[in-house]
Amino acid sequence: MTEYADVFLRFGIEPQDSLYAYAPVFRGVVDGVPVAVKRTHAAEEMGRWVRHLAGAGLPVVTPVAGPHRIGDDDWVAYPWIDGRAYDGSPSDVRAAGDLLGRLHAAGDAADSTGLPDFEWPDHDEESVAEDVTGLDKVLAAHRPDLRDEVLARFTPLLGSFMTTTLPAIRDAALPVADASMDYKAVNLVYAGTGPVLVDPDNGERLPRLLDLALAVLLFHNDLVGGPARLFDEKEWTAFRDAYLAHVSLTDTERELWPTALVYMLLEWGVWTVVNGGEVGDWDDPRQAAFLTDLLTADLTRYVL
Repeated sequence: MTEYADVFLRFGIEPQDSLYAYAPVFRGVVDGVPVAVKRTHAAEEMGRWVRHLAGAGLPVVTPVAGPHRIGDDDWVAYPWIDGRAYDGSPSDVRAAGDLLGRLHAAGDAADSTGLPDFEWPDHDEESVAEDVTGLDKVLAAHRPDLRDEVLARFTPLLGSFMTTTLPAIRDAALPVADASMDYKAVNLVYAGTGPVLVDPDNGERLPRLLDLALAVLLFHNDLVGGPARLFDEKEWTAFRDAYLAHVSLTDTERELWPTALVYMLLEWGVWTVVNGGEVGDWDDPRQAAFLTDLLTADLTRYVL
């Protein structure tokens, strides 16, 4: 707790352990308002974005206090939202898809609110080898029965990422939107009439197709007590149809959808799996089951 002493002091909240295992999040009261205090990036731009969304009637938190620069980070206090966690029901899945569609529809205007542009990766042979080695290590330690199968699938995909998958997405002039880049169940609180986005702080301006693909792959990630797997076909259909009620995808987006899924699987999925070996996720039965499904799921079931 002493690591965040300046945060507690600046926001006037009691010293405490983080509410979230993967990043520091603290609860308190600021000016009589119950809040969650957390780090953010591109703080001024983030504030403009979430206020724009809220002004358009979307359920998203906006800052109560901050941003305050503390050490090397910017911190902000968002209102604490009372509600319940995602329960995996068809209605909750549909509501999540509906909100993502509304977020993308509100964020596709030509005049962006200023969120940072998505940075395209620049991998070399060494970084590809690091990814393969990282996968090999976690599989050898936790799922040796899947080691050969997974490496046979991922090694060629990782090897051709820079020459095939990346340029197919990067050079297609896909429609962009201001998006959360972390749209998953643990970042939603179901309150009142539906979900509220309570952690928008990874937001960037990027092809909306990539944000949708990331949601498909990682929506159930880190979800204590929730489904220990990716969406099944029925869940995906409900999520997709609710999303498409607000977003009209182009023919190019539909054509590149399978490539977008592979892109995010290689960029974010592999990182999630390998990092899970470093932070102990593979030692948790629920999370290990999710990571296993992430590595072995048949992406063709996510028809767009």
